[in-house]
Amino acid sequence: MPRYRTLLAGGAGYLGQMIAKTLLATGRRVTVLDNLLHGQELSLTGPDFSFIQGDIRDISLVRSLMADHEEAVLLAALVGEPACNLCPQEALEINYLAALNLAETARATGVKRFIFASTDSCYGVREKEILTELSPLSPISLYADLKARAETAILARGFEKEFSPTVLRMATVYGLAPRMRFDLAVNLLAREATLKGKVKIFSGEQWRPMVHVADAARAFQLTLDAPPELVAGQIFNVGSDTQNIQFKALGRLLAETVPGTVIETVPQVPDLRDYFVSFRKIQKILDFQPSFSLADGLKEINKSLKEGLFPDPYAKQYANCR
Repeated sequence: MPRYRTLLAGGAGYLGQMIAKTLLATGRRVTVLDNLLHGQELSLTGPDFSFIQGDIRDISLVRSLMADHEEAVLLAALVGEPACNLCPQEALEINYLAALNLAETARATGVKRFIFASTDSCYGVREKEILTELSPLSPISLYADLKARAETAILARGFEKEFSPTVLRMATVYGLAPRMRFDLAVNLLAREATLKGKVKIFSGEQWRPMVHVADAARAFQLTLDAPPELVAGQIFNVGSDTQNIQFKALGRLLAETVPGTVIETVPQVPDLRDYFVSFRKIQKILDFQPSFSLADGLKEINKSLKEGLFPDPYAKQYANCR
C-alpha cells in the first residue's frame, strides 16, 4: 500500500485521536491540525506522526497543509448542541464556512480523498421510520443543521477522478479514548452508575443508534482504503443495526453491567432526538462490522473509573461544552 499522507483537521479530539492511531497502524503518515480547544494532550508519537496547533479558519495554514497531503479528514467542529448554542457565530464559522473552505482547498490543492464527518442527528425526530442515507433530513438543533448544510454543499461540488469527497454520518459514539468525553450518553450513564450508583433516564422511549469510538475510527480507515468509485460522492451511516437502542433498554443493560445501579425514569423529554437508523449500506459496501458491543463499552468505562484512570471524571476537560 502507498505511504499516503493524511491530514486530520480536528484530529486531537475524542474520535480524532482514535482515527489517527488507526491510520498510523496502516502505514500512513498522519498530520493532526487542532487548536486544542479543550486543553487535551496528544497520546501519539513517532516518525510518521506530526502535530500542528492551529485553527481551521486560518486559510493560509490550511492551504499550506493541504498541499502536502493526498488525503484529508475533516473532524474539526464545535461538537454537540450545547456547545453550538453557547457560541452560535463560532459554530457557523467553524462547522459550516470553514468546512466548505477546507473542501474547496482540498480540491484545489490536489487532495484526492476527502472525508467529512457528519452526524446521524441530522435526521432529527423520525419516529417509526428506518432511516437510510436517502431519507430526508430534519435537523432540530443548530449543530445538526450546520452539519446537514455542510454535507449538501460539499457534495454539491461534485467529484471526479482527482477529487473524491465522502460523508460519514456518525451514530452516537461511546467508549474509552485518549481524549475522553463523559458528556456523551453512554459514557455519562456509565460514569454515574459507577460513581453514584444511580442514573436518570429521561423518558426512555427514544431510539438512538450507537457506535464504539474504535469502530467509528475504523470506518474512516475503511473509507480511505476503499476504491474511489465505491465511496466518491457517497454518504454512509456509521454504526450497527444491532446497536439501535431505546434508552430504557440501555438503562436495563447498564443495571446488568454495573450491578446495584438504580435506574430512575423521569417522564420529561429534554432531548427530542428520536431515530432508528439503517447501517446496511456501510456493511454491504465497506464490509463494516462492529468489534465492540454496548456492554463492552459500559464495562471498559466502569473498569477505568474503578481503577482511578480519571482523577476527576467531572472535570471540564472531559466535556465539549465550555
